[in-house]
Amino acid sequence: MDKNIVLIMGYPASGKTVLARKYEKQGYCRINRDELGGSLDGLVQHLEREYAENGTSQFVLDNTYPTVESRQSIIKWAGNNDFEIRCKYIDIDVGDALYNASKRLIDTYGRLLTPEEIKKSKEVGVYPPVVIYKYRKTVIPPKTQEGFHAVEKVKFTRVVDKTKYTKKAIVLDYDGTIRKTKSGARYPSTPEDIEILPHRTEVLKKYQENGYLLLGVSNQSFVAKGDMTLDELLECFAYTHKLLGIDFERLFCPHPAFPQICYCRKPMPGMGVEFIEKHRLDPSQCIMVGDMKVDNTFANRCGFQFVHAEDFFKV
Repeated sequence: MDKNIVLIMGYPASGKTVLARKYEKQGYCRINRDELGGSLDGLVQHLEREYAENGTSQFVLDNTYPTVESRQSIIKWAGNNDFEIRCKYIDIDVGDALYNASKRLIDTYGRLLTPEEIKKSKEVGVYPPVVIYKYRKTVIPPKTQEGFHAVEKVKFTRVVDKTKYTKKAIVLDYDGTIRKTKSGARYPSTPEDIEILPHRTEVLKKYQENGYLLLGVSNQSFVAKGDMTLDELLECFAYTHKLLGIDFERLFCPHPAFPQICYCRKPMPGMGVEFIEKHRLDPSQCIMVGDMKVDNTFANRCGFQFVHAEDFFKV
């Protein structure tokens, strides 16, 4: 039998496990550091044991392998033992990786975790967004010159089951999109400072009549700063909806703007993923309405269309 090693590398939350499982079904022995522990170099010992004791000749390894050095021990072992070694490099946008990481949390815990919960967790699949961004900075794409017999980019494609995810929604930012302040401040700190922008109620009611869910998403780092209490923030949301004459479900991020320690603060896709999973939304039928670049990036990462508030509410 031919002796083969398939090394799958890519971002955290890029779909490496899914690809590795396909090889497992073909009879390959999977070697994964998250399951076995230890270092990447230490995985060679597992290869050696499986090969020497069981005669295993088909291996798949799915780990991040960001650098040339991190891949060398496996390549060297393959060469010394006459194995053909091929690299599958998952080509994924950082936004898709952040989406997958958010969905993994929701699938596992039913919700996004707080920064404190992420920090305390010992689960291998739980890590802050900085882990994904760090990989983007450090990764060195693989080349055959390293010793691979072949290197193949595998394009990541997000798959949506249109038989299960069928609903459509208007996803709304708040400040600068639905409301403004009488004082000129960027965010209201009291209900009395809130003013609804023109045409919001009439336009949104028309979308409701056409079968769209209305959903709200908002960054509110003032809570983390101590400028507002959670009760004061909720009071401002409630009064906004009272003035608007429409009530709908909303999610908000109360965490600091920097550093990026959570998946819920836009442009992180977490709030959008939570709504997609809860309401079985078809992202391609959803419209994100906002007024800032972070809203546009958030929409792109969630798979929503983006329309600027000025255009959406133009009558």
